[in-house]
Amino acid sequence: MSLPFNSTSREHSEGFIRLSLAAPFLQYLTERKINPQPALDQVGLKAELLTNPSVFVHSELVYGLVNAFSEVSGDRYLGLNVGETFDLQEWPPFAQALRTTKTLFEFFTRFVGLVPQESNSVRHSLIIEADKATYRVDRQQEPTVPPVQVTGFGAAIYVRLLQTVVGDSWDSSRVRWESRYINGLPVKYKGIEVGLGTDPGMQISFPVEWLFLHHVSDGSAKPMASPRQDEEVTVVAALRSVLRGKLDETDLGPEMVAELLGIQPERFLKALQKQGTTLPREIKRLRIDVAKKHLKEDQMTIAEIGLMLGYSDKSHFTRFFRGQTGMTPTKFRSK
Repeated sequence: MSLPFNSTSREHSEGFIRLSLAAPFLQYLTERKINPQPALDQVGLKAELLTNPSVFVHSELVYGLVNAFSEVSGDRYLGLNVGETFDLQEWPPFAQALRTTKTLFEFFTRFVGLVPQESNSVRHSLIIEADKATYRVDRQQEPTVPPVQVTGFGAAIYVRLLQTVVGDSWDSSRVRWESRYINGLPVKYKGIEVGLGTDPGMQISFPVEWLFLHHVSDGSAKPMASPRQDEEVTVVAALRSVLRGKLDETDLGPEMVAELLGIQPERFLKALQKQGTTLPREIKRLRIDVAKKHLKEDQMTIAEIGLMLGYSDKSHFTRFFRGQTGMTPTKFRSK
């Protein structure tokens, strides 16, 4: 019998992820003077986008990007090496869970609730059995791009996370890591057992008694917040993040937007349908939101705002804005 604590519902998962989760890979290469540009060009991304926590893309674009980083660096275990140098204390889900709990059980139940703020492409769960506990990360879709380096990164992160919380009771021989993509880490990594899993996710198993060990946390640590915690990771949030600076372009069809997100157009349109919306509707909403922001906050002229949103004629922009809001841009600004 198992007792699962789950992070997200499968019904609302669309496979989107914060692009900034790939930033540690870019930083790792940059610090070692390895040129990441060929990998970025391969997936059509600019380096500065990886530092923006408001940009969402499909998870498979990230899988492809970090796999490409591995190729250009010639490092088979790049994900593992990046994970070993990643600052856990700077990762909001880890820092918050550690600071607000006393036992490993409390830590994981808190952590399960915090991690989904970063992505909806995976489902986290803690499964408790009589002799062991298992922390699982299930992928919500069968990936067409193998997440080899992401899995290596995950192995390093979760082994370190467990070591940090368990402290002196750590015994690597009692820990097992499983994934279908174990070619991203060596056999007997850090003395733990590495096994081939049957599904595309990953999991780490350890003695159930560890859950009741008290861990040490720094109560004086500065509270941390995940970026844009209030924003749910959905296809709508993803398209808004990539289109905000492209609203003046004429071709904003599903093929173009899907390519920016790293997803097939059919899957993109199905994800929008699940959210009960359409691409034209969301583009209209985004144009209105951006227009309102600029009308409220800066001194751009109405013609300049319209031009930025793809309206070369001020009167066309005025008609569009009035049709969506019931008032002209001038009246909205004066209010």
